[in-house]
Amino acid sequence: MSTTKNKKGTTKRPVRTPIGAVSHVKTIKPRVTRQPAKSRAAHAIEPKSKTVIEESSSGLEGLEPQGSPARDAKHFRRIIEARKQVAAAEAELRDAVKAAHAAGDSWTVIGMALDTSRQAAFQRFGKD
Repeated sequence: MSTTKNKKGTTKRPVRTPIGAVSHVKTIKPRVTRQPAKSRAAHAIEPKSKTVIEESSSGLEGLEPQGSPARDAKHFRRIIEARKQVAAAEAELRDAVKAAHAAGDSWTVIGMALDTSRQAAFQRFGKD
């Protein structure tokens, strides 16, 4: 912490340097070395490298289909069925809201039935 003096030579309040503010430290940027760019002609002449996978390095020779237990897909099927039910319920809800509004119910009443505000009910279902 340092102090400053005014024109009369009397000391003023101390001047505080913010934490992390160091004035004498320089930021050093790392030196980037770039390789010379290849010309288009040189790039076109170079053959492209091909990766050859040998049969022995693929790891398939050690795989035994009979040794791996098959898993039942019942959970997968259950998720698909639940997703279809959600889509059907959403379509039923849209039809019910559309019918209620067509019958003259206000968005306030529809919002109360949906346990939401009238604005939220209108934003979700009013644009159909």
